[in-house]
Amino acid sequence: MTAKQDVPIGERMRFAELTKIFVRHGLGGLAARIGLTSGRVGNSHEPDAPRRMVALLRDVGPVAVKLGQVLATREDLLGPEWVAALSTLQDQVQALPFEEIEPELVAALGAPLDAVFTRFDRIPIAAASIAQVHSAMLDDGTEVVVKVRRPGIAERVDADLRLLRRIARLAERRSPELRRLKLDELLRFFAEGLSQEMDLSAEAAACESIGAYLSTLGVRTPRFFWDHIGRRVNLQERLIGQSVRAAIVEGIDQPAAKAAASSYADAVLRMIIFNGRFHADPHPGNVFILPDGTIAFIDFGAVGTLTPMRRSELVSMVLAIAGDDARGVADVLLRWSGDYAVDARALQRDIEELIGEFRGAVLRQIELSVIFQRVFTLLREYRLALPPDLALLLRTLLTAEGFVRALDPEFDIAARAMPIARELMRERLISTDLKVGGRRLLANLGRLAAASPDLVGFVETAARSGTLPVRIVLPQASKMSVRVADPNVLTAGLTIAGAILAGDQPILGTIMFSAAALHFVWEKYRR
Repeated sequence: MTAKQDVPIGERMRFAELTKIFVRHGLGGLAARIGLTSGRVGNSHEPDAPRRMVALLRDVGPVAVKLGQVLATREDLLGPEWVAALSTLQDQVQALPFEEIEPELVAALGAPLDAVFTRFDRIPIAAASIAQVHSAMLDDGTEVVVKVRRPGIAERVDADLRLLRRIARLAERRSPELRRLKLDELLRFFAEGLSQEMDLSAEAAACESIGAYLSTLGVRTPRFFWDHIGRRVNLQERLIGQSVRAAIVEGIDQPAAKAAASSYADAVLRMIIFNGRFHADPHPGNVFILPDGTIAFIDFGAVGTLTPMRRSELVSMVLAIAGDDARGVADVLLRWSGDYAVDARALQRDIEELIGEFRGAVLRQIELSVIFQRVFTLLREYRLALPPDLALLLRTLLTAEGFVRALDPEFDIAARAMPIARELMRERLISTDLKVGGRRLLANLGRLAAASPDLVGFVETAARSGTLPVRIVLPQASKMSVRVADPNVLTAGLTIAGAILAGDQPILGTIMFSAAALHFVWEKYRR
């Protein structure tokens, strides 16, 4: 039985169309493998499959192209040859003639064009699969860009998303290898992001929300005109400047390049660490250098969020890495993937080797892309997968690193990150909630110490020896001790954990900061 037999008649026609597209591109075996047809099941090594798949995605349409672009960032799922092929997909399509776009635009604005604009350029300045962009001028002389959704695109996207998710569920049932990719979960996350991109008012709201934070850093974002904003259209200020992509191609003087790299790195890191909501596609085409040297971000169609749960998991990862705890790192990776049917001991050994490769290296000499590449290879080897939101965060960081290194190859990541970390610590430590939480914590610790004098002795013993005694009540169990080899690494790990936790869990953050401070002072005077 094929997938066609349990879907509505409209989708059956699309299934038939997709089957023909697969066969036309020489991927009939793959079509059988995922359940589109009942023919001979092919394998994952069909000749020139990555190139054929890219051509197929272009043929299927805009939703497939965008999905391919997302998959191009998932090196934890796909091998280098697939990533390289999918990276060639561009969300650029031929612009629609203005006669076709005008009725959609007038309906969305609720007024004729000459009632809103003193000038409207009929030839678009950009066109993509979801929308195209025109330049215009308002009555007061303000230069604006008008983004309008392509007619009929909402219905096409909705239909193709439903179909892709149906195929993904079928493919997961038929293939253990495809099940590892968690296609349905990936498509669900993809659909949420695409839904936001389809709603042009959501882009305006995201830009204003994140832009309010960026403005405190001296970074510009476009102003939006809410009288003319809806799901199908938005009007925004046209920022006059040069895109960083154009500046790199045409050449930019070194001082200006260094200044832009510094401002950009600050903006991206602070959006993620302080704001929690960030521009998720900060490539050079979406960043402008204005005439006064200020940088500006545009196109907030893709936005990421660092949730409290994910922040807590990242704390666990930081502490595990800081303490050379390969088992702790492995536990987090297994929890993220949700797949525990792997050789955990072998994974732990490989993680120990990976941590050892970068131990003691100078941070500015390490490229994030190199580290991530090694981690992604490890994930593929063990058939583990990252959650989609975390993959989006890592993609943003990789994009940011490529950006700053293109502008300034000598960019010092460590020098840029340390002031931000110190500022985060100061901000968290002086917050009112943290002060109240800290007083309560000290009071509770005092009462606990008074009620249990042995606790004081336990802490003193641990501090003097640098060893934490742990008794496990099991048959034939004996005392165990866990020792962190490098005291400075432990101090750093506790400090980072405290900084991240303090915003959402001030009590735990205080504990981490206090532990880091006590450990630092003890090590300093012990020597």
